[in-house]
Amino acid sequence: MSPIPSALFRLTPRGRLLRFLLERKVPSPAALAAYAKKHTRFYADFYAGRDPSDFESLPLLTKSIVREQSPYDLLARPLRRKVVYYGETTGSTGSPTPSFFTAREFHASTLLTYMSPFYPALRAILRENRTCVNGLAFGFTVAGMSFGDLLKNIGGLVANVGSRSTLATPARIARGIARLLPSIVAAAPIDFLSWMRIVEEDHPDRAPRARERLQALVTTAELMSEERAKRISEHFGIQAVDTYACVEGFFSLPCPCGEKHVLPAYHVELFDEELNRIGTEGTGRFAFTNLLKRSSPMVRYLLDDLVTIRASRCPYGYRKTVIPHGRWELTVRVGGENLNVRHFENLIFRHGLFGDFRVVVHEDRIEAVLEDYAAPPGAAEAVRADLEARFGMRAEVSVVPFGEITAYREVRREKPILKLVDARPESTQEIPSLL
Repeated sequence: MSPIPSALFRLTPRGRLLRFLLERKVPSPAALAAYAKKHTRFYADFYAGRDPSDFESLPLLTKSIVREQSPYDLLARPLRRKVVYYGETTGSTGSPTPSFFTAREFHASTLLTYMSPFYPALRAILRENRTCVNGLAFGFTVAGMSFGDLLKNIGGLVANVGSRSTLATPARIARGIARLLPSIVAAAPIDFLSWMRIVEEDHPDRAPRARERLQALVTTAELMSEERAKRISEHFGIQAVDTYACVEGFFSLPCPCGEKHVLPAYHVELFDEELNRIGTEGTGRFAFTNLLKRSSPMVRYLLDDLVTIRASRCPYGYRKTVIPHGRWELTVRVGGENLNVRHFENLIFRHGLFGDFRVVVHEDRIEAVLEDYAAPPGAAEAVRADLEARFGMRAEVSVVPFGEITAYREVRREKPILKLVDARPESTQEIPSLL
């Protein structure tokens, strides 16, 4: 279990004030759409002949539409002289989506941290040991930059080691962890597991101390299910804090209650397979409007993850939760249900497996290959039984050594998001050639 006392999980007065202001001071979605139409070349054309006050009649902004635009056509004219950063998504399932940031917008992640009940716990950790290793990727994506800025601003001494670089190989990052003994590591889940395995193999004399000093893992960029977060927390004796975000900001807030809450600065919508609007709660294809970001407005932007949005009874006062399941285009339909990575992760990792995995759905069976990081005896058989009970299909489960699916000593060149493959003739998956 986490070494952090539960008493440290609370919403501070500053956090309550910020939430109050966001809930009451943000503009309406229609007002943001009107601003975008007035001040950007792209939206002036995109909404030509349309009334932004009729918000739900406005077209969705899809990645395919963004792909055809100059980034500067999305930049609002009043803030052209104030933007200081440019970022893009990784484009792991299509063309990258651009975003500009003013200094105030970029530093907003620190303000949002004050709204998290995790904030007092992270501050307490950093008072004891200020060292942080930020291993999130740098290079167009602003994840590495923004998390480094966040950790610095809440009191950390930050080593921005990055990843995906020949200068910051997994072995070198592991060496840094063994030498620096950080209290907090920011990383994608697979990267973190890789580095900690290398610490054990290459620095066995320092590994126990590194494990002892580490208290929190902050993750983003790749889906991490609730069960995987639990297994990592239990195995390493740390607090795992998973953040669901995208290139233009944080639209959700991780919470000690175990959920991810939609921030008040976002208007969220759900759509069905044919992009008919479902509403603001339920399960469907996810679109959002950032009501505060003015430099490059994102209005009805179809992030196109499959998510569930529902009401919450969070003890810290948050009332809306988002549950990401995976990329919509990689959805698999089994037994009348739309299923994605999270559905399989939760079933697999509840049995103690939390390395990488691949699942292939055939017409007559489900085939699962699972990496063994620290699997207990009988884990494969337990997963097989659960797969068969859940989906009513024969299951074949094999366990391979950690690193056989994702080579843990090699610099990764892409996100390992293709974990679920539908090999049936009726498959509706759209796997980008990039993957």
